[in-house]
Amino acid sequence: MGSEMCIRDRCKYLYVRRISVIFVLLLTSNIINMKNIGFIKAAQDIEQTEQMLNLMKEHGCVSVHVEEVRSSNRSRWQDFVDGLDDYDIAVLYSFDNAFRNIHDMIFFLKFCSKKNIRIVSVEDKVDSNNLLFSGTTTKDVFDVVCKMFSKRDRNSHDDIEADLYSNKHSDRRLKRYRMVINMYNAGYSVKEIMERTGYRGKSNVYRILHLYDVSLEYPSMSRSKSSNDIAI
Repeated sequence: MGSEMCIRDRCKYLYVRRISVIFVLLLTSNIINMKNIGFIKAAQDIEQTEQMLNLMKEHGCVSVHVEEVRSSNRSRWQDFVDGLDDYDIAVLYSFDNAFRNIHDMIFFLKFCSKKNIRIVSVEDKVDSNNLLFSGTTTKDVFDVVCKMFSKRDRNSHDDIEADLYSNKHSDRRLKRYRMVINMYNAGYSVKEIMERTGYRGKSNVYRILHLYDVSLEYPSMSRSKSSNDIAI
């Protein structure tokens, strides 16, 4: 009886050890094959863009996806994301340079977490594995995100809201339109936009977005433009 238990325990030990070895081999294989892949949005100045590219190379990027200044479809960003494999390193120039809105950022962070992709933001001095930039704290990371979106919010809708009711009617309407568009692009929900701008129906918000050809998150809500869409 005792010898049978010893044999069973021995077999269990060998099985667990074998599984552990296989797991280590798979993990090591992934780590060996990992790549540093970079992304930047080009600056207006060519020299600044070249400096950004040099920073990417200094951080070991085997390839860098460059998005043109006036690009709207973000095909290079999509190529960058599609090219990332498990355990790769995604090298960004900065969060502000890479992300258009909070939706883009949240999607990317979830995507990288799921695929065990390490994120390095050179200008922000952020490394998700804490191997670089030892002086960066969690508070610093929060500050990077908050400053990025607070700056965009100020430029997009807070200043508009401040003088929304200070000018003549035609100017106010255009400012409301602009506020709707900028808040939507900044990642605010339609409900939040309605509360801030005073519109009472979702159809009003979607009408403005469609009037100015804003790409909608829910395409089924869009409809063709007509002359009736101009006035609210």
